[in-house]
Amino acid sequence: MMLGILAAAAVEAAPQVVNNDDWVTRPTTAEILSVWPKTAFANRIDGRAVLICKVDARGLAEECKVDSETPEHSGFGAAALLLRPTFRLKPAMGGAGPATTLMSIPIEFKASDQDDNIGFRAHRGAPEMREVTMLDHPVWAQAASFTDLARAYPARGGGVEGFAVAHCHVERNGALSTCEARKETPADHGFGAAAVGLANRFRVQIDPSAIPRGPPLWVDIPMRFPTPAAEIDRAVSSPTWLAGFDPGQAVKLFPPEAAAKGLTTGRGVAECVVAQDGALTQCKPLPGDPEGLGFSTAAVKLASLMRMNPWTADGGPVDGAVIRLPIRLNLAVKK
Repeated sequence: MMLGILAAAAVEAAPQVVNNDDWVTRPTTAEILSVWPKTAFANRIDGRAVLICKVDARGLAEECKVDSETPEHSGFGAAALLLRPTFRLKPAMGGAGPATTLMSIPIEFKASDQDDNIGFRAHRGAPEMREVTMLDHPVWAQAASFTDLARAYPARGGGVEGFAVAHCHVERNGALSTCEARKETPADHGFGAAAVGLANRFRVQIDPSAIPRGPPLWVDIPMRFPTPAAEIDRAVSSPTWLAGFDPGQAVKLFPPEAAAKGLTTGRGVAECVVAQDGALTQCKPLPGDPEGLGFSTAAVKLASLMRMNPWTADGGPVDGAVIRLPIRLNLAVKK
């Protein structure tokens, strides 16, 4: 089964290496200190991590993985991943304007940068550092809607697009508490407070028995606030799929009329509306390839089994978005 989505995709090429001029907003020294690996911090050890991230057309890092860390097995790679929601970079430019691409992002942990910070100046284990477990790639049982996001646009927003990160404690039932603004851009426009206010709309899908004993569990929620004029733009550029379908189901739905003509493959297209829980609803067939042989009817049935995370990695809701899903169906050929 091949699944395609009409959305920007990272180019399969060498990642673009990020330099100082590519940053719009980067992690502050206080933010870096807050995730510094405990043992390295206690021993004043410098470190470096390189992340490979998919950076979207807005300059937000949607997906990251550790490419390398120095020293190895020191925890700097995991620490750098926790900083992902604080990244904003200049997007790569394609023929049609800003485009999604892979970027190689170095993060430096330098003890000398912290000399003026209470963490290193006063005592080891400063208040900025908290021993917590961060929930990466959260699955949301509940998330804010486009309407919620539009209503939360701050009065001081000034008609510009804003970005903020709410940093919240995850309770054992998945509810969020003790939220605080971890990042806000542009500053002093009220986006941080708006993000904290919206956090009560979220609930993590989690098994209480799976929450580790020990440090408390926290999660970062990136939130992108479109300008009021862009409120109706319900595009989902980076869906994370939570439920799909078994390839065996696609084989069973291979159109008999196509098989009768000797075809072993075809592509159907389903157009669906995304519900607030991420399910695909109101699906209808669009022209397939070849057309008129039932491939899009099969694609509609398969799409109805799919569900995406109701909040995207680039900080937006999914409800009400219309997406087109090209789905390739292949007939199992007996040997």
